[in-house]
Amino acid sequence: MSTRIQESPLLATDVVRGRPPMGARRVVVDHHRAVAGYQLAPSLRGPKPTDADGVADEDPTEDESRLLKPTFVRCTCQELAEGELDWLDPDTVVLQIQESAAPGKPAVPLDHAVLQAARDRGFQLAFDSRLLGKAYAAFVPLASFVILEMGVLELNRATAVAHAVLSGTRATLFATQVRTAAEFECLAEAGVTLYEGLWFTQPPATPDRSIRLGHASLISLMNMVMREADIHEIEDLLKREPTVAFKLLRYINSAGFGRKTEIGSFRHAVLTVGMKRLFRWTAVLVASTAAGSVAPAAGTLAIVRGRVMELLALGTLSPAEADLAFVTGMFSMLDLLLGMPLADALALVNLPASVSDAVLRNDGPFARYLGIARGCESADEATLEILSARYGIPVARMTAAHLEALAWAEQFGR
Repeated sequence: MSTRIQESPLLATDVVRGRPPMGARRVVVDHHRAVAGYQLAPSLRGPKPTDADGVADEDPTEDESRLLKPTFVRCTCQELAEGELDWLDPDTVVLQIQESAAPGKPAVPLDHAVLQAARDRGFQLAFDSRLLGKAYAAFVPLASFVILEMGVLELNRATAVAHAVLSGTRATLFATQVRTAAEFECLAEAGVTLYEGLWFTQPPATPDRSIRLGHASLISLMNMVMREADIHEIEDLLKREPTVAFKLLRYINSAGFGRKTEIGSFRHAVLTVGMKRLFRWTAVLVASTAAGSVAPAAGTLAIVRGRVMELLALGTLSPAEADLAFVTGMFSMLDLLLGMPLADALALVNLPASVSDAVLRNDGPFARYLGIARGCESADEATLEILSARYGIPVARMTAAHLEALAWAEQFGR
């Protein structure tokens, strides 16, 4: 069965329904380990928007908060029946149907009529593996996804359920809480298509030389830009690496750069924005160019982490410092992106001490923002509440920055 989770444009004429639900998100990846969507954390789902002007004070702008990839949102039939989720856009949301709104809460029976109405509105529905039980037979035709909760299911049981789902339904398999590469590989072999979990963010146990070699020209370019080398020297490198030059100029001209005048050459870019600003775009190029065994989603998360830090830093630091916060977030994952120990990876690039202090020693002006960005990735409510109390930044602001960063990273197409 094909799934619409790849490209789902938003409704440009409907501001409220076009805005994704607020709250912390976990990344969902496909079998290539590229970002394919998101899962809203269960206890951090934001409220329904009250008007077309925004969601509270921390809501990002409409253009910046648009996600092209769908979000799995947990809900009950009661919530659907009472209209609590009518504001959600079926083109950007998959309804993850549950029988209880939260642990310890009374179960809400599945209602076929309510779920059929949601399907008729265009929503895709996701159910857990209990869908295979005889009591749920009537709901099987409504299922677009079946979720395997790996925090509950043993691997052997999960693979058996996967085979049963594929043989008895037309649903796509989605495994959550995947913890290891071995688990991912076993599930992929069993036919699972989508995965939630951060197993792919673990650096390799032994250095992967092929990854570093794949990024050699980009590392040279970063160092040239950082030391503000002669433009002719940089242009000579880019002439030998036309793909790198093309991607770099494409990123600089992207909507995320915020310029209306197209930049047609590297010389033009230097004259227009300066070397320091260009360094961040070379860093983005490292993250968005998968090499060796690195998961494409790892590069996306590096970009998101950097953007979250930049957005939060802009509230208290200068624009130049916010740029460095962006670089700090991205380079905190440089060990994974280059397949080598973090200290060795950072030593390859001439970086300010404030960046290294935050990444290696959790110290300096960027350390707090790095902790918050990592907390947003985990989408753990308790962690975000602790960080909020420690740094005086509302959870709503953290999750709004994360949402905006996810949308911003989608521009760089994995």
